[in-house]
Amino acid sequence: MAMRFLPILLTWWMITAAALTAGSAAETKPAAPAPAERFTFVALGCMPYGEADYPSYERLLAEISRHHPAFTVHCGDTKAGAAAPTDDFLPRVRDWFNSVAGAVIYTPGDNEWTDVHRTGQDPLVWLNKIRELYFAQERSLGQQPIPLVTQRRDAAFAKFVENARWSRGNVVFATLHMVGSNNNCNPTNPVAMQEFRERDAANTAWIRATFAEARATQAAGVALFFQAQPLGGAVAGRESGFAQFRATMEEEARVFARPVLLVHADEHRYRLETPIRFRAGAEAVANVTRLETFGAKDLHAVIVTVDANSPQVFLGGPLLVPGNALPVLPLK
Repeated sequence: MAMRFLPILLTWWMITAAALTAGSAAETKPAAPAPAERFTFVALGCMPYGEADYPSYERLLAEISRHHPAFTVHCGDTKAGAAAPTDDFLPRVRDWFNSVAGAVIYTPGDNEWTDVHRTGQDPLVWLNKIRELYFAQERSLGQQPIPLVTQRRDAAFAKFVENARWSRGNVVFATLHMVGSNNNCNPTNPVAMQEFRERDAANTAWIRATFAEARATQAAGVALFFQAQPLGGAVAGRESGFAQFRATMEEEARVFARPVLLVHADEHRYRLETPIRFRAGAEAVANVTRLETFGAKDLHAVIVTVDANSPQVFLGGPLLVPGNALPVLPLK
């Protein structure tokens, strides 16, 4: 009698075992990655340049909030270079940043510290004030702050708290403290040169760390934000404050071989260019795009759509503010 039920029992055991194996495989099989998020960010810089510009600047900030970007980056120069810095103005700038919907990330410009010597002030004193006020914590400003990874975590460059990094939608973003006025590279001033050498080394390390993060996470793209225009021609007989940046960027961008976006201010003009040539006579790097913000009397911004599922990843253009004077675009 028992022999009659043996085939039935064996069949039941095989079916049960197969079901358990399938269930176990389903539990251990990694879930398919979610589609990358599509979002926008806004960048602006070199503004406001005086009290007369404050109403237009505040209209711009309100317009940015109306678009609800994932984050906004101010690329430095929060005042005119000839204007004397004051302790009262710094928190006012912070309050403007905190009025914007979403997160606001800031990277300093030359007008905030290197150029204050024009008014008899000490640049390093104001650099320290900027670090203490805006970069006390590893998070952004804005109405909805986001956490940031900053260079303070690297013992060799811990003083450079302003260099920040964050990720969203399978893209890595970072700020670099690189400023106009030749990046404070002034061979006639030993104090300035010491500051420049330290910060230049920190920026180089931060670029490499950012691309290392992008490769480790298989990011679809990298975007870097800074104040200076670093791609102009060299001045004869003067050391460039951007030579190391250009060499490092060219090397890392070629190895990365995926879209790289450089966003900066400085020249007070809108510009969108690709590919980018980092050295005279060298082959242009096809995967690098440069986006320059408006500035000075053109109180507008740029807005970028980020889509890691797109081969281009970054698609940028002007964000014009109703009520502000239309910008005058240069012919070249």
